[in-house]
Amino acid sequence: MYGDNLTGQQSLAADIYSSFLLFINCRLFSFQESISDEESDIAVLEEPEHLTWYHHGKRWKTKFRLVIGIVHTNYLEYVKREKNGRVYAFLLKYINNWVVDIYCHKVIRLSGATQELPRSIICNVHGVNPKFLEIGMKKKEQQKHGNQAFTKGAYYIGKMVWSKGYKELLNLLHDHQKELEGLEVDLFGTGEDSDQIQEAAQELHLTIRVNPGRDHADPSFHDYKVFLNPSTTDVVCTTTAEALAMGKIVICADHVSNEFFKQFANCRTFKDGKSFVEVTRQALTKQPAPLTDSQTHELSWDAATTRFLKAAELDKIPDKEPTKSNSKSFMSSSLSFHSKLEDASAFMHFVGTGLVSPVPNEQQLKELGLESTSKKHDVSPQKGAS
Repeated sequence: MYGDNLTGQQSLAADIYSSFLLFINCRLFSFQESISDEESDIAVLEEPEHLTWYHHGKRWKTKFRLVIGIVHTNYLEYVKREKNGRVYAFLLKYINNWVVDIYCHKVIRLSGATQELPRSIICNVHGVNPKFLEIGMKKKEQQKHGNQAFTKGAYYIGKMVWSKGYKELLNLLHDHQKELEGLEVDLFGTGEDSDQIQEAAQELHLTIRVNPGRDHADPSFHDYKVFLNPSTTDVVCTTTAEALAMGKIVICADHVSNEFFKQFANCRTFKDGKSFVEVTRQALTKQPAPLTDSQTHELSWDAATTRFLKAAELDKIPDKEPTKSNSKSFMSSSLSFHSKLEDASAFMHFVGTGLVSPVPNEQQLKELGLESTSKKHDVSPQKGAS
């Protein structure tokens, strides 16, 4: 995948490793031992602010020449919505900063909706599944031949929990029922708040149909024209990107999490209830603009990979190949004050979490569906290279 986006004679081989997380003990099983030092060049850590909380192997920056973290979850926003959430979010913010500073050379945040982290930049390096782009191209062909490509109205899809945009959406519909008279909205999702959301929807004087969740690429979604998503807890909402890829009009909040989507003609943002009513009524009376080739490409994983390589500065051959530390010990022997301070901080984290065993017991392996500790645990990578 990456090789096609590199310049010159470069090529990049990628090994994908799965990490197993037990929430009951909040610990991550290390897989570093399965990677030889000769092969450990660049590591990409998905959700580094979560992944590095507990770490018992060789220090990431010592094991790898370059460690890149990709942040794509707004944990602070979710925590704030819990009981005593602001206190927990305050503590979480500083712990996240601490561990990311210790273990990552560079951090890529998908949007400004994530917390500020050391050495971080904002760049959306995610794309959509090609099947959504294929649906969009079919819709474009229908529009090109003068056929009505979209015959249904508005919908929303997402895990059915209040924090996933349902609270904001139902509040907007409740407060503007008169202005939106005649509006019909179909909700699709499954989750622990399904019953409460259904009850709240039934209290409205609008036609709101609540349906079980299903794959967003299901044919039943193809003909919807308008995707409503007022959520502000996402970082870069996957379903919003999928809806745009399918050629639909998307109505979303004027929020930092939606900055990437504003470049698309079919993205309509609102700042308050009044503008929500305006863009919704307008969207229902107009047809979506056909996706251009460049817009289709921008939503693809190919474009996302190019953005990633550029953001991580892997899109060009370095003048001099950087080297990683040959230190076998946990603490490196750097002479710089900053490195010594970082080493000391890393050592504190290592000792502080050392009481948590890196080896899963029989019960935990059973819960994960893994082999017994008496058998060899296979953490071989899924090979992928181009």
